[in-house]
Amino acid sequence: MTHIISEDIIQQYERDGAVCIRGAVSKAHATDLLGRIDMLISGRDDRWTTDRTGGFSDRHLWPEFPWIYEFCANTELPAIAGRLMQSSFARLFFDHIFIRDAGTAHATPWHQDRPYWPFQGRQIASVWVALAPCKAASSGLRFIRGSHAWGKTFQPVGFGEKSPSASFLGSNGSFEPMPDFDAETDRYEILSWDMQAGDAIVFGAETVHGAASNTGSAERRAAISIRYVGDDARWDPRPGTDPIVTQDKVSTQPGDAPRDDTWFPEVWHAAA
Repeated sequence: MTHIISEDIIQQYERDGAVCIRGAVSKAHATDLLGRIDMLISGRDDRWTTDRTGGFSDRHLWPEFPWIYEFCANTELPAIAGRLMQSSFARLFFDHIFIRDAGTAHATPWHQDRPYWPFQGRQIASVWVALAPCKAASSGLRFIRGSHAWGKTFQPVGFGEKSPSASFLGSNGSFEPMPDFDAETDRYEILSWDMQAGDAIVFGAETVHGAASNTGSAERRAAISIRYVGDDARWDPRPGTDPIVTQDKVSTQPGDAPRDDTWFPEVWHAAA
């Protein structure tokens, strides 16, 4: 299956900072991945790096599990990301699994992704793939339309006391406080979509987004978010960013394009 990323979709991504791509992967492919993830969860109690009541999260699994790399690298997803970024290539940074069971009270606060990551650049995108149905009103992702174009970096926050982010954010610098978007809903347009398994949302690393709790739903929210970098991304392992990949591991030097094929493999290249 080849997805045609039309000029209209590219313009929507450029304008809004987020766009929904229906059927980015097949429902069967998404369901199969969730089944493998559930086997992983049940196999090791200490598997997960984030302890959330009623849900699970883990990240950067592709170096350890070939079936996750296959999903991140050998589906249509990197091509979709590369075309929307208008990049000549897409390199894989990391995968992040999110499972939030029905009744989970935890909510994801409004945030931008780039302040958490050791990269600078505009051509950095996440492809958030629903592995099960998810309603916008029950723990679906929400985006502040156009926030990627504000030219602002907001102070990152931890996603809970036991989350990985709580351990590294202390030296992340001092940025502008995140506005209380929920208190000023008349000033901002919030984008969200009801999702089926296999649907994907692509959004930029500067786009403000978050997710509500899953307390009002009988559905389990399950997704994988895959982070890709493009032409203008530059390695920036500054203090206070996610240490899943650090300077001592890579051959790339600060300020350089991430051409380290071990840690940032190229998974798509535009046709000549």
